[in-house]
Amino acid sequence: MESITFVITKEDVNRHIYATSAHMTRSREAMGIPANIGERMLVTADNKEMIEPHIRNSVNRVFCDVVRYHPGSSVEFTQDGFKFCINVPSNYPSENGEKLKSCIESYIANSTLQSWYTSIKPDEANIAAILVQNDAATTRQLLVQRTKPTV
Repeated sequence: MESITFVITKEDVNRHIYATSAHMTRSREAMGIPANIGERMLVTADNKEMIEPHIRNSVNRVFCDVVRYHPGSSVEFTQDGFKFCINVPSNYPSENGEKLKSCIESYIANSTLQSWYTSIKPDEANIAAILVQNDAATTRQLLVQRTKPTV
């Protein structure tokens, strides 16, 4: 067994959340739907504190998918982020490490946003839910890939 280790910082997740929520708000405004100030997640200390439990739940959610395909993997919650250590077989494509990190970061951010929208504007949460489903499918696809043996 080999392992892929990477760290996803809370700042990276917060930037992703802000960018996605800002895009969603601008899209609604462009369609003539008035936006509420609470719909856009600003990267402020207060908002970071409010969404922290949502982020932790999202990390746990994605980690459940990781462990399903790669038992023995771990996630460590640090002061500044999350350290993933994923046990992979020797025929796991090495180039998937960065793709997996990026996809898991997106999964965490979109899942957090979905959870946040569920509490402030439930009718809009389905937009983020679609993003989460796409991230989950891509993450699972990356987790099960293997290189073909050469003869």
